[in-house]
Amino acid sequence: MIPKRKKYQCIALLMAMEGEAKPLIAHYNLKKIAFHNPIEVYANTDKSLLLLLNGKDKRHQVDNIGTQAATLNAFVAISQYQPDLIINCGTAGGFSSKGAAIADVYIAHKKVCFHDRRIDLPGGFPDYALGNYPVIASDYLASKFKLKQGIISSSDALDYTPKDMLIMQANDVSVKEMEAAAIAWVCQQYNQDFTAIKAITDIVDGKHATATEFLENFQLASEALKTKVVAIVDELKMKNEV
Repeated sequence: MIPKRKKYQCIALLMAMEGEAKPLIAHYNLKKIAFHNPIEVYANTDKSLLLLLNGKDKRHQVDNIGTQAATLNAFVAISQYQPDLIINCGTAGGFSSKGAAIADVYIAHKKVCFHDRRIDLPGGFPDYALGNYPVIASDYLASKFKLKQGIISSSDALDYTPKDMLIMQANDVSVKEMEAAAIAWVCQQYNQDFTAIKAITDIVDGKHATATEFLENFQLASEALKTKVVAIVDELKMKNEV
């Protein structure tokens, strides 16, 4: 018997791209309540559900994708709103060799890590570079809501190098993306419960160019992400009497 998950009084969803976030903002009728440059903060009426968006780059007017903005987003969430659980939601690449298909939704299993940080110095630096940050147990949620489980790995590149691939293979990675490990690092500093939920837009070890496949499948994956995140939030969020 897989034990049920505990309930959380306040859940914060951390997201990088506006297009990923729009379906969730609309579903929960979230309202913008704050702006911590460049982080945009949305919430429901009683602030038991927060959605923090990385916002736009001032110079280039594109979504703040990647680990820098993700780290800042996590710090804002924890320092300003003290959520009980942080969930990094977004789109990602999956591996056909691990059973991934377009629009599959994964929940982090065992850990999240980096695949583009290589620090070959004595002591703990190689392990520090990989990260291997903990996540909440996911067996119950995966079973109940038919999610796939896997180790999630982050970098600051949409593509990957041969060395990156070797690191992902060595770490049994199922999902490749650009924010989760950075957020998990911040959560580790503050003993913050954390997990990540990712919908697959492209197949990393497939035949198609990543950027093309990502753009073609972005809307489909974002809707699949919304459906699963709503189910999980409604399962985990403690119902507040208003």
